[in-house]
Amino acid sequence: MNKKNKNRMTYILALLTYGAFLALFIYLYPGRNNFDLSRLSEKSQLIFNGFLLTILISVVSLILSVIIGFVLYLAINSKNSYLKHLSTIYNEVIMGIPLVVFLTFMYFFIFAPFRQIFEFGNGVEPIIVGIIAISIYMGPYMKNAFEGAIKTIDHTQYQAMQVFGFTTYQKYRYIILPQLIKVIIPPLIGNFSYVIKSSTLLHVMLVNELYAEIKRASLSSLAIMEGYVLMFFLYLIITIPLLRLARWFERRYGV
Repeated sequence: MNKKNKNRMTYILALLTYGAFLALFIYLYPGRNNFDLSRLSEKSQLIFNGFLLTILISVVSLILSVIIGFVLYLAINSKNSYLKHLSTIYNEVIMGIPLVVFLTFMYFFIFAPFRQIFEFGNGVEPIIVGIIAISIYMGPYMKNAFEGAIKTIDHTQYQAMQVFGFTTYQKYRYIILPQLIKVIIPPLIGNFSYVIKSSTLLHVMLVNELYAEIKRASLSSLAIMEGYVLMFFLYLIITIPLLRLARWFERRYGV
């Protein structure tokens, strides 16, 4: 048996181990006779809408946070000392605050005077504020991803760019960014997974994402345990493929 098949068999064995553990948990669960996921079927459309909203919020937040992270990286490494210190303070403040505290602070304090600007009806306002807040919060984490990826570029390449008189735009457009794409994709996918999990905290803003919709449905249907089990597997359906994709990129490009 070659190494690839051996790893595959070991992975299947590990899955079976977790499956056996789950079966044992269900057997020992005191309320197993009353466990019925069909009680949530009446709310299936709302749950599906929450699932789609979670994906939408996460994708938009990821794109914006990548932009913020790249700009933050440039600012921290800028020759302008004021811009550098300003960016460093932002980076350190975000790194020192829990996300739930930051979201609450942003929604109920920072954005409070501007709520009329974001008031579009149908609950769109907290969604927009939530996307902006998550993007701002994830910016420093994306900056770290860019920083780690750029360090993989050999110093001699910077010397060559200096010799040929490349501008900053030419350096990033033709030399740095093409190499960064391969290296940075795995950490970006990991951060995307983190963004998806972080979106559960948007319920403090009354955003009807997946967590909020399942919790509401489980309370109205008196199916609390069923709701959490469903939530458990739905988030795994999103995040596990992302983690597997990140590992595939790492193996494919040797990063």
